[in-house]
Amino acid sequence: VLCFLTDIFSQISDAEGLLLFPKFDQFLREALRLPTAVFEGPSFGYSEHSLRSCFPQQKKVMLNMFLDTLMADPPPQCLVWLPLMHRLAHVENVFHPVECSFCHCESMMGFRYRCQQCHNYQLCQSCFWRGHASGPHSNQHQMKEHSSW
Repeated sequence: VLCFLTDIFSQISDAEGLLLFPKFDQFLREALRLPTAVFEGPSFGYSEHSLRSCFPQQKKVMLNMFLDTLMADPPPQCLVWLPLMHRLAHVENVFHPVECSFCHCESMMGFRYRCQQCHNYQLCQSCFWRGHASGPHSNQHQMKEHSSW
């Protein structure tokens, strides 16, 4: 994520390493089109307030402040989804040679979710996101997300 954000900063800053607010605003407009497209606009879409919510008091923002802000826990509300999207892109082709306990597909691509309470209970990304459960497993059980095999 650090390299990803550093690359973004290099595209929206000047030669002296200062954030160019008009370019950052354009980045936000483009980046926040995705959550809007999946009906998350009210929570995560672009608004005139988005830019200032990231850097409310700063007039000059350099790389370290940019990284500290975007990697904060939690990050600015409008960018909460950005680390998830980066992780999604990173794992979309990750292969897990195990069977999904709900749909019984013989292998999984993307995230794999393993129940912390049920022995050997694992869900593929699709079944987990749809809230599927079977047998003694409950959606109330804590699941661990795996992005590698």
